[in-house]
Amino acid sequence: MVSDSDKECCDAMRQRIIPKLIQTEKNEHVPGKQSSVSKRKIEKDIPNGDKETNKERVERISHTNVSFMEFWMQCIDWNMLRLFFGLLMLFFFAVGFTSLLYLMFVFSFKENLWYYYFPVSSKEEL
Repeated sequence: MVSDSDKECCDAMRQRIIPKLIQTEKNEHVPGKQSSVSKRKIEKDIPNGDKETNKERVERISHTNVSFMEFWMQCIDWNMLRLFFGLLMLFFFAVGFTSLLYLMFVFSFKENLWYYYFPVSSKEEL
């Protein structure tokens, strides 16, 4: 009733290797095979040789001061800002240029549309 190909498919499904989302003890003891999750969980060593606890880490981070100049010189990604504003200016120039081309086209070939956009009439004075 069950064909050989179906049986092979079921066997393959049973024997497939699915990566674990949670680090197990078996995987932690294998040297050189630490996942990025376990690497992030490893606590940093502090100078006296002890492990830094979460409470000490939070306290150390909360007492960190960053001056305006340190932020300005080290934290801001100037290349990405230059790229962003350069592309923004390029976009505005492209829109302006295509608008001017459209207006020149309308003025040259569709005079009625030009006068619809920019009516020529005497202004009524009060």
